[in-house]
Amino acid sequence: MSMAQAMNRKLRPMDRAFLVAAILFCRSQWALAAIADNYLSGLQSAIAQTRSNLATLATSADRAATQFVSGGNLRVAGRQADFITEACGRAGGLMAIAPFDSRTPMKHDVILYAVPGSPNPEDLKLIDRWEEQGATVIKFSSAAGLYRDHFPIDTVANVVDLWTWTGEFVAACTRLGKMPVLYQSYGLPGGPDRGKKYQGKKFHDDLTIKPIPAEVLGREYLDRIAQMLAKIGDTEMPKILQAARWWGEATSATVLVTGHMFPRHAQDPRSLPSGTLVAVPAWEDKDLLDASHPPQFVLYVGYQFAPQKLLEQVKGIGVKLVYVDVQPAQPPEPANNILYIDPVWPLADGCVAIPGYDVPILPASGVIQAAIYWTIASERGPNPVKKR
Repeated sequence: MSMAQAMNRKLRPMDRAFLVAAILFCRSQWALAAIADNYLSGLQSAIAQTRSNLATLATSADRAATQFVSGGNLRVAGRQADFITEACGRAGGLMAIAPFDSRTPMKHDVILYAVPGSPNPEDLKLIDRWEEQGATVIKFSSAAGLYRDHFPIDTVANVVDLWTWTGEFVAACTRLGKMPVLYQSYGLPGGPDRGKKYQGKKFHDDLTIKPIPAEVLGREYLDRIAQMLAKIGDTEMPKILQAARWWGEATSATVLVTGHMFPRHAQDPRSLPSGTLVAVPAWEDKDLLDASHPPQFVLYVGYQFAPQKLLEQVKGIGVKLVYVDVQPAQPPEPANNILYIDPVWPLADGCVAIPGYDVPILPASGVIQAAIYWTIASERGPNPVKKR
């Protein structure tokens, strides 16, 4: 079964009037399992399937852009909660997207609907009702299931599809004479001020972007993500395996996470227990451990900058720490109980440039941080720490 497949169904008159699109992104569990040597290779296989079906995805985005330019809202919903938080308020993401918070969509509205695994009858019933009310519904789903029964590829692949689709959506808008407003990272100078400047705007009125052909931005995003995952596999795997050994040997562990997908993404009930899971702020640097009762192992899945105070803490108490963020500590930590894993995504987070646009678009961090987290988790051995 292909990754992206248009659902063949007769359109009702109302469907035709409002260009209702129901696109199901699905993957074959067995196809992935047959070629996945580890979590990274399994995710690469999912990305390859997205690439092979990019034309279908671009067609979906083109229809959605027509509705958006015609006055519709762009909303996100579904049972995959981390998909919703990842889609909204993201560096390199659309400013005009928001969680769906109404029972009745407006005419021309576009709703991105994501679920782990496959849609259930209640999902399909809800989607049918929205379609009958005139919405364009894009379904993100997967039959890929889990890697080795415990580590989800499907939810991460849905997020890959989200940002690939977003690239195609932006391009489709430019072909209609509009450039959507996208965020700059608030962790970079000028990010918050730029956000205030464009707050509430769907499109730019201060610049013009030349029309971008279909399958250009989506393909570039897939290429960038695939290159990052390949580099991690080539350069960071020894450290990932060391991190997994430390985690597997520990009798107590804490996972500190930041970002839009986390902590919900790591709380997938289908995965093995991960120890104590704590959400931490992206830019506020403070003590993150109780020094009187520290765990034996800490995994810090961060964002842009090194957790300096956490590094100082663990040096003094001998806790084994693995940290993941764009910028390592300066100078690099020489301690034998501290390990840095480079996620290789750019500090701006957005990884695709549009000629004439002031910021890169389409964030890499959520996909890459999730890939590193699940790769470590899947390699840590058969004795995971029990949840407290």
